[in-house]
Amino acid sequence: MKRILLSALIISLTTSSCKAQEKTFDFKIEIEKWTKELISNGEVGNPCREDDDWEKWQKENPKTYFGLQEIESSESDFNSDGIKDGLFYFPAENCVGGNGTDSDFGMLVYSKNGQFLTNKNITQTIEEGIKAELAKIKINNVYKIHIKYKGLGKTIIGEYYAWSEEDANCCPSKNGVFEYSPIELATEIKN
Repeated sequence: MKRILLSALIISLTTSSCKAQEKTFDFKIEIEKWTKELISNGEVGNPCREDDDWEKWQKENPKTYFGLQEIESSESDFNSDGIKDGLFYFPAENCVGGNGTDSDFGMLVYSKNGQFLTNKNITQTIEEGIKAELAKIKINNVYKIHIKYKGLGKTIIGEYYAWSEEDANCCPSKNGVFEYSPIELATEIKN
């Protein structure tokens, strides 16, 4: 009887372990593919040079302005399906001198109906949502929005900066915080 119970327990634990493994995802593979795509598409170049030789970096990366940075991550099960989802991002650090900046580069990896999906346009989606929310409060002359990610819980949270046509490059006239719901596909802002 003890052997049967022990065998049943081992089978149960093995089955539970396999199910737990099925509910995880190797984010490293998606991050590697994403960074290779960013570099090959010319969206970013190699990491900025530590010796501050921006001219040499520019010669090595002639098609881009920003360099690949250390990738930060925030993981949570935002859709409550028992599978971890991940937000991966890094700042748009300009490697060629000057004061040019842009939104953080971001990628959302999540599960839906048992499949893993990636959204490599999450930054643009959120920028468009912020612009639409600003238009609702009669701020229509926005031509540029930059976002900085803070993390992922049930929503993606971060800060935004919005430039109106009258603003100097250095100084956005609007800023605040945002929340983006990947479930409802909706953006909320707080100024």
